[in-house]
Amino acid sequence: METLTAQAEEAASKIEGTVYFLTPNSQITRFEAYDKPGMDEALKKYAPNLKLVVLSADNDPSRQLEQAQAAVTQGAKAIILAPAVPNQSQGIVQVAHDASIPIVGYAYNSDNSDIDYYVTVPFEPIGEAAANFAVKTLADAKKPIRIGLITGDPSFFFDREIVSGTERVLAPLVQKGEVEIVCKSDNLQLSEENARVATDGCLQQAGGDIDAILVHNDSSANGTIAALAAQDLLGKVKVFGGYDSQAGTIQHLLAGNIENDMVPPYRAMADSAVRLVVALLEKNGEEKKMVNGTYDNGMKAVPAIFNENVFITRDNVQAELIDKGILTREEVCAGPAIKSALCTK
Repeated sequence: METLTAQAEEAASKIEGTVYFLTPNSQITRFEAYDKPGMDEALKKYAPNLKLVVLSADNDPSRQLEQAQAAVTQGAKAIILAPAVPNQSQGIVQVAHDASIPIVGYAYNSDNSDIDYYVTVPFEPIGEAAANFAVKTLADAKKPIRIGLITGDPSFFFDREIVSGTERVLAPLVQKGEVEIVCKSDNLQLSEENARVATDGCLQQAGGDIDAILVHNDSSANGTIAALAAQDLLGKVKVFGGYDSQAGTIQHLLAGNIENDMVPPYRAMADSAVRLVVALLEKNGEEKKMVNGTYDNGMKAVPAIFNENVFITRDNVQAELIDKGILTREEVCAGPAIKSALCTK
């Protein structure tokens, strides 16, 4: 194995040029804060003469297509794509293929496109884990447990998968009368503001009688928390299901304003994406050995690399986020978390 790795790195070191990482927006901070550094680290390891350029589309698919066209014009060696709008990414994939440039999907799906590979995490277990944790946490609550769902953007494959995972847990309990879904609302573009508005509507629909709200990611969690705080319901209505483990949301976790989060394996995902790109550029066939699954994007079963998520509670913030270098103590021990148990040790 060491010999194969050394040989791969020696071959990769000859590649020169630029890899473009096209991201949907800058509001979801993971791409710049975690994924980019991981890709930079992997490039130094596997292809030190390749550099990475990150471009944000500001949620505009037309802008992202223009960025892809510009990348090709500027001689891009490869594109790593997290699309602004999954079902409008076909043009970007075609631009890359017309120029014989490898294109690897990252985190977000590229629907109905001929994208080469996909690097991601399993998404149904995200919904399952949050729903199971909510039911367990609220086991002693009066039945039925009244739950609101602030789901994600249904245009995203991963949000549809998270919903499936959530429903797999909650649907049988609804049938038994142990859980009642009092409201459900999408959060288009996974926006904090949209989540706040959706939560306001959910609270109004439920008449304020609600035990918990399940959300899909950190921006949704933050919007929901803001809405609950404005109505003096923070802590009275429990929030479950953050995803990305951004510093601000982990502060809320430590403060007790949200019950759980989940973190994708940023370094593993970034490493996988770079190794795929290098293998595709080297045309050595190594990419086929990396694949451990597929996902159906409507056009084809895309060969994929799935990396497992890590479930985060207040009890493992230190071990899983701080000790592993994803967040610093200074980042999490701020704002609402200042007086938390972890931050007062």
